[in-house]
Amino acid sequence: MSSSEMLETQLEKRRGLARRRARMVAVPAMLLSLTVGGLGLSTIAHAADSPQCPPNAGASTCGANSKGKAPVTGDEQHPQKLTPGKMQDKTLKAWQGIGWPNWRNIGDRDDSWQISSWVDQFGARHGEWVETGGRYFDNGGSLREFMNEGHAGASSSNYQGTFQEYVAHTFDHNPNGEGERTGQDRFVRAINTGDTWFTRDHYKTFSYLGKF
Repeated sequence: MSSSEMLETQLEKRRGLARRRARMVAVPAMLLSLTVGGLGLSTIAHAADSPQCPPNAGASTCGANSKGKAPVTGDEQHPQKLTPGKMQDKTLKAWQGIGWPNWRNIGDRDDSWQISSWVDQFGARHGEWVETGGRYFDNGGSLREFMNEGHAGASSSNYQGTFQEYVAHTFDHNPNGEGERTGQDRFVRAINTGDTWFTRDHYKTFSYLGKF
């Protein structure tokens, strides 16, 4: 074999090795791009799960608005009833007793109130608290549509006001701590008219209770 042939063979070997190395680098790079893309999609999907956002909030900060209409049972003529003496009935009466505080007078945030306090026979002190949520934005327009179609009575039609949400059970401690889980049951109340709904599944369905 001539020296020129040997040189060409060595060059071909080097080129083949370089191509194989390039392919080896390209595969991890492709896998990395898929992984990063997958994480990005997962983050977006998780953010979209967030409920109750202002209508003009972006998905990156608050999550997507509720999809579709939430069904509402009951109406002015046939309001739904809470079981007397049970937790939701007791909590509804507590909110009535403290005047339904809302975002207009407490700010657009959660807040809590102690509604009872006692000392047991062993000297231990106990108490009960209730907590409000923030303004309820009626994503999907379920409650406003319910009112405007006359289901809450003529005085509630063409409602232009806002809503407030309230946790529908009591706590045995002050629930204002960081990361406190508050469950899925809520009252939602139209501030201007007093129309009140109960939801046990965090705004997926509503029961109309009447004006309170």
